[in-house]
Amino acid sequence: MLYLLLVLIIAAAVYVGWRAVRAQAHRPKTRVVGPDDDPDFLWRLSHGDNNPR
Repeated sequence: MLYLLLVLIIAAAVYVGWRAVRAQAHRPKTRVVGPDDDPDFLWRLSHGDNNPR
């Protein structure tokens, strides 16, 4: 009976760990801001201030 209880506790721990790993893998990634998301970049393009530096 003790072995059955031990196996159930180990199985529950493995299941909880597996679910935690899967939940971590499906989290949304952080958003990367590109040049078209930058209002200053878009403003410089629309106002002709794109001189090479």
